[in-house]
Amino acid sequence: MRESPNIPEPMRKTTILTRLITGLTGLTLFACLSFGSDFRETPLTQLAQNEDASPESSPVENDFLFDYLMQEVKLHYTEGRLLALEADTDAVQYEFEYMLASMAAIEELDSLGPDQRGYFTSMARLVQGDFLPYLDQERKNMLANLTFREQMMQQEASQAAQDGEDEFVVLDDRDGHIPLVLNNRVRSIIKFLQTKRHAEFQTWMNRYAKYAAVIRPILKENGVPEELVYLALIESGLNVNARSWAQAVGPWQFISSTGKNYGLDRTWWVDERRDMVKSTEAGARYLKDLYKEFDNWYLAMAAYNSGEGRVWRAIRLEGHRDYWRLRTLPKETRSYVPTVIAAAIIIRNPEQYGFTLPAKEMMEWEEVAVSRSIDLDRLAQAAGISYTTLSTLNSELRQGVTPPDITYKLKVPFGYSGKVEAVINNIPTSNKEASQVHRVRTGESLWLIARKYNVTVTNLVRANNLRNSNQLKVGQKIIIPAPGSAPSGRSLSTQTTQQLPVSTYNKKVYVVKRGDTLGHIAERYRTRASSIRRWNGLSYGDNIYPGQRLTIYQKKSDG
Repeated sequence: MRESPNIPEPMRKTTILTRLITGLTGLTLFACLSFGSDFRETPLTQLAQNEDASPESSPVENDFLFDYLMQEVKLHYTEGRLLALEADTDAVQYEFEYMLASMAAIEELDSLGPDQRGYFTSMARLVQGDFLPYLDQERKNMLANLTFREQMMQQEASQAAQDGEDEFVVLDDRDGHIPLVLNNRVRSIIKFLQTKRHAEFQTWMNRYAKYAAVIRPILKENGVPEELVYLALIESGLNVNARSWAQAVGPWQFISSTGKNYGLDRTWWVDERRDMVKSTEAGARYLKDLYKEFDNWYLAMAAYNSGEGRVWRAIRLEGHRDYWRLRTLPKETRSYVPTVIAAAIIIRNPEQYGFTLPAKEMMEWEEVAVSRSIDLDRLAQAAGISYTTLSTLNSELRQGVTPPDITYKLKVPFGYSGKVEAVINNIPTSNKEASQVHRVRTGESLWLIARKYNVTVTNLVRANNLRNSNQLKVGQKIIIPAPGSAPSGRSLSTQTTQQLPVSTYNKKVYVVKRGDTLGHIAERYRTRASSIRRWNGLSYGDNIYPGQRLTIYQKKSDG
């Protein structure tokens, strides 16, 4: 590693900051060229008064939301990097939570274009690389899973040049099964898992022991090889809550459009991509269709990873259908099949490779019909069921409640259906069910309204059919979707109310006086105007007014 020159600390900070600003300028320019959006935050806008608005979004609405939310990510990124230079870890985590919430909302948008998706992925990786050292363990674990998968996919690259002289050892080539072979690419990944990421892969194997008995029969019933369970293992670690930077969700990592094509519903209340049974059935059908198209399981798995079009393009360019010799596939796709095979080989004989496979668990449940919105935590407490168990069995429920207006088949642990039916009538209907109407007041922004009702900007836009960039009008009525019905597990508006830790910060409330500006207030309290905006849900361009109460956090060491 090249040694850093002896630069005085203030100058070093300036050098880092210069690089940061230069990098952000490049990112911003790229975004503006690609999407035609100004880096300055677009004022959020007049809402159409459509009380029957659908939560589905149009392409125009998607573009508006993408630009708006990506601007939020960039602003929080800049603020977080500046705070990192000051070694203010608590505040950095605070900014990261905002970035994560905005990114989660972007992931939920329908049908992002390839340029948008590519830019989002690049920004996500930048955030991941720059903020990992400042995060708490929960967030580190989430990012570590994404990093782990990417690192596995990179292991075969160093072996690719040797493929011409590679010896293929066939371990299993039975009819109706995926051929398992051992070659340099597969050996490289096995070695990586043994020596570099043993603990992480052992965790995935523990999860495999829990879910294999659920997944394998579904694959068999759908007429596809049971070894495809290892594809899901590599996709997500069999984590029902897994999310990728590329909009994929659940154990089989379906993006919204593909999931919809295979019958997976996604509403404010449920996301069937997160249900182990339903997503496995959809994954089996999708892979079966891919096999019919390519007549080869390696190519079918490659298409599952990168899309049918990329696989066909590689076949046309190279004039053959041998997966192991297709050089024009994307790098990750060239690594994908060897990684799935490596996982299968290890789990077939774990002790040989230094792993332990726990005894397979039997997940058994019964179903109870629920015709109204019930909070899972209240039901679990009343029925004497672990909330973790109940929420895991019903992982598709996004808000922790059963949906209103339909009869929902709630899974409960085997033997508990009678107890649940006995207590369920005594549990009140969840208050997350009803929508509301809000009349816009002077000085309010969409962010402030979202914060007040604990919903997201995305849901307000969708519920009210937002289409342009005019300011909200005083007295205008807007629909407030069901409280807590965020498109991701973590509400954007929840993040706006997040507090900095009282152990290191004093929380103050400042009443705005005539003539005040955010800049003057920030200078008085030794903070930034951008931070005051974040703490109070203010967008850029929002005005403050006399009598308004602003929350301000001040480091205790600053007095």
